[in-house]
Amino acid sequence: MFRATPTPGACMFEPPVDPAGAADGASSPRRPDTDDAPQIIAHRGYSARAPENTIAALEAAIEAGARALEFDLHTAACGTPVLFHDPHLGRTTNGVGPLRRRTLQQLQALDAGSWFSEAFAGERIPSLGEALDAVAGRVDALYPEVKGYRELEDLDRMARIVEDAGLTAHTTFIAMDYAVLDRIRGRLPNGEIGYIVEKPERFDEALERAVAAGRAILDLDARIALARPETVRRARDAGLDVAVWTVDDPGDATRLWDLGVTRFTTNEVERLLAWAGELRPS
Repeated sequence: MFRATPTPGACMFEPPVDPAGAADGASSPRRPDTDDAPQIIAHRGYSARAPENTIAALEAAIEAGARALEFDLHTAACGTPVLFHDPHLGRTTNGVGPLRRRTLQQLQALDAGSWFSEAFAGERIPSLGEALDAVAGRVDALYPEVKGYRELEDLDRMARIVEDAGLTAHTTFIAMDYAVLDRIRGRLPNGEIGYIVEKPERFDEALERAVAAGRAILDLDARIALARPETVRRARDAGLDVAVWTVDDPGDATRLWDLGVTRFTTNEVERLLAWAGELRPS
């Protein structure tokens, strides 16, 4: 199992990565269809109950029964991928300025929990390796969203960490920047990738890319899927699974499920798990 213990006074570096290196040979993730229960994905961990993108949020999601976790990735000044959403530190830590200018040690000296609740004072920004160590063997699926990186080799490093942890078959890298997914696919040819569609005008490109790539899904803003149900139909007709974000209302979830959506990213993990538990295969 990959371990991510930072050396005092230094950043953590993984060994150099060959972008064309072989994948771990694992099979692709299981793809649910509409005869199966929906997959409920905890958004940034259980972000309604714990500070987002922290080990506490991942643990809270697992304790609530989530079997799938989504989290965001940025890259520290030394190349270590860490769980964080924003490019700047101010919203969810006691730090200021761009995350990418801080080393792992500097980032992990910040308080990433007090903004949410004093009960989480001292919660750290976790590295990707630490997060994988915390959840490996306890969930079925991981959805790291690549938010920021300094250079292409940073993407290779993210893929290498997942591969070294033996989690390729359980991981779907997702991104709004489709060039990121091209790079990840080159490093992990057996891994699934997900094309995030945050604007309707990007749907056609995402659909075309996902079909061409294979082992891919579309990850739609739920508002697009609800307003334009033909997007879900077209994706399903093309043989793709459709995920949506972010769905906290069971009524919306039901409408999306009826359209053919199979994966639901949510802040309200327990609410959506309860909804999913009430469904019966058709």
